[in-house]
Amino acid sequence: MALTRATVGGKAFAFIINAIIDLLESRPPGMVPIIPGSVAGTGVSVDATGLVTVAAATTISLNDIFTTDYSRYEVHFDFPTSSADITINARLRAAGTDDSSAVYDTQSNVSRGADTNAVAVSNLAQGSWAISSTTGTRLHFGEIELARPDSATPTLMKTESFSTRNPATAANTTALTLRGGLHRSSTAYDGLSLLISGGTATGAVRVYGIA
Repeated sequence: MALTRATVGGKAFAFIINAIIDLLESRPPGMVPIIPGSVAGTGVSVDATGLVTVAAATTISLNDIFTTDYSRYEVHFDFPTSSADITINARLRAAGTDDSSAVYDTQSNVSRGADTNAVAVSNLAQGSWAISSTTGTRLHFGEIELARPDSATPTLMKTESFSTRNPATAANTTALTLRGGLHRSSTAYDGLSLLISGGTATGAVRVYGIA
């Protein structure tokens, strides 16, 4: 059951009460759960709290999650199970349709396995953002932060992710990745798709607006 957030009694009082509610509801303070208007993709469903459940999916599309209520959003993903070595990419979408134009730029810094130095990679003018991938990984966990996806300006993205096998090994089957991205178009978007290639993913996704 959702608790009623404080709106009266002074800013300090409301901040304290709402921080307590955030803790009770296992929500980071200042982050408001977003309930998608709808979801699409085989094996993808959403409940009344906004939890998106993913079962052996290759596409996870979230509709009506970006509005003018917030200028920043976070999408958290947790895929503890996959059918094979998978790669995760992301696309913005509007009115139920992905933008697959070659307007996605991604800068990656990847620390893999026993490598002593992180690997820097630029992928420019692609049809999606690279989110989480490395050779031989099955478990993927991370978050995607987006700036102003709902406004008619270029969208900025950054993501942190960890991917591994179980058990992890010293070979390049474990990766800690930091990525930043740009969507070049000055277009307003209301949704996001996560694209799974190489296999299927099972787990959960949540979206938060950052107050």
